[in-house]
Amino acid sequence: MKNSSARRIYAVGGALALLGVGFVFTALFSYFIRYSQVDSLIGSIDNDLYLQLSQMFAAEKALLSLGGIAFSAGIVLAIFSAIRFRRHTAVG
Repeated sequence: MKNSSARRIYAVGGALALLGVGFVFTALFSYFIRYSQVDSLIGSIDNDLYLQLSQMFAAEKALLSLGGIAFSAGIVLAIFSAIRFRRHTAVG
């Protein structure tokens, strides 16, 4: 493994980890904003409607899942590339 290819793998791993964090942040921020707006309506709307609006939507759940997967894949890729790079530099 060349030094430049190891850097590329680090970069891809870092990008995946940052993308995952961005997805998770976006999903949680969206949920928090909506919940804070709906929470003020608790006495003025029907209880069933309040419960439906205050739950996490499918798109937010999907973003959380994709974010977790992308973050995990980025971390694993970075760790494996670090191990390969260290083995390569130790051998020759």
